Amino acid sequence: MNASRHASLALALLGVSLGAPSGVPLYAQDEPPLRGEASVLTLSTRNDVAVTLSGYIQVDGRWLSGATQRLPDGILLRRARFIVDAELPTGWHLRLQPDFGQGRVLVQDAYAGLERGGLTLRAGRFRPNYGVERMQSSSTLLFPERSLINSLVPSRSLGAQLRWNRGAWTVTTGGFCTPIGTDAAAIDTDGDVEATIGSGHDLLLRTAWAWRREARYIDAQVSWLEGRERGSLESPAMARILTVGQQPIAAFRNDGSVVGTVTSAGTRRRASAGAVVGSGRSMLALEGALLSQRGALNGVDGTVMTMGYVVRSNRVWNGRQLPSQEIQPDSPRGAIEFGLRAGALGTWGDGAGTLLSARSQRRATSAGLALGWIPGTLTRMSVAYDVTATDRLRRVREHALMVRVQQGF
Repeated sequence: MNASRHASLALALLGVSLGAPSGVPLYAQDEPPLRGEASVLTLSTRNDVAVTLSGYIQVDGRWLSGATQRLPDGILLRRARFIVDAELPTGWHLRLQPDFGQGRVLVQDAYAGLERGGLTLRAGRFRPNYGVERMQSSSTLLFPERSLINSLVPSRSLGAQLRWNRGAWTVTTGGFCTPIGTDAAAIDTDGDVEATIGSGHDLLLRTAWAWRREARYIDAQVSWLEGRERGSLESPAMARILTVGQQPIAAFRNDGSVVGTVTSAGTRRRASAGAVVGSGRSMLALEGALLSQRGALNGVDGTVMTMGYVVRSNRVWNGRQLPSQEIQPDSPRGAIEFGLRAGALGTWGDGAGTLLSARSQRRATSAGLALGWIPGTLTRMSVAYDVTATDRLRRVREHALMVRVQQGF
């Protein structure tokens, strides 16, 4: 096989494309690598195995104010990811993606899969095929942090899923274990450490529809994730609801004592519905999400529900935005991207008053704007500002100013 064919096969595995004919769906799968014909290395073994090496590095500057648990301001190596993809002509494929950012080593993706016709099977550790914004790669994000409802979406987990595609329709189903992670990092990486470990499972069902006509596109999806979770004092397994700056909003009681720690105690449900509409120069996205968590405190059970929505839009000058949200500049001067977003969420339920800590907020709203410069497909620089307000007299809880420099290879 030649290098261009290897690259095309690897990109097909990732669910993205450099350019497809009208009517062919393009799906933004979890963490496709940045790419460029001169920068992505593709090798071929004696057994005709295509091995693609790629990755990207992100350096963030963070300045937060008004947070209840202040994280250090300053410069942070946010992500340093090295991606290895291998694929056989028979359709078997493998991905390994370690991350060396934030002073730690974490295996983000480690899975094997098989693609035959319209069916794709995947097993290992990866991000469930769920939601809209979460399925966009962090390498293509304009805002350094995802929106306010990011906490309501599942993180990477151990499991297996089967995806069936026919024409514009895609149906995905699968099963997943509780996310792996014994502590909370100073700053989440895509929400991958969303809770301490527990004992539980989730079952996934997702239906998506895609439409393409020249540069215009529509992607719509509905996802449902339901399972059971059982925690302990050592592993409460309760999801955290975070601001854009990764600070807690709705926090469960968790002081480590028998009388003060909430543990998961049964059904956990997630639902998501949303769509992305774009033209190559502009994009509009709307997504709503729901998280329902059963918890227990001192033998008393209760349910806490959190629902939110986010609206995002952007405009691109001197460039073209693909359905995967990757931007290709039209000239050596690079492309300019400007975006706005706004969101809100609320928490309620028969257990909210008992299970949530006294500092928790029942409602929050957030708004932000961002400006990015993309001099080349593999390079991106952006600056973003978000403000988050709570329900107590609508006072400002958090200002978040973030700058990002990203380089792919």
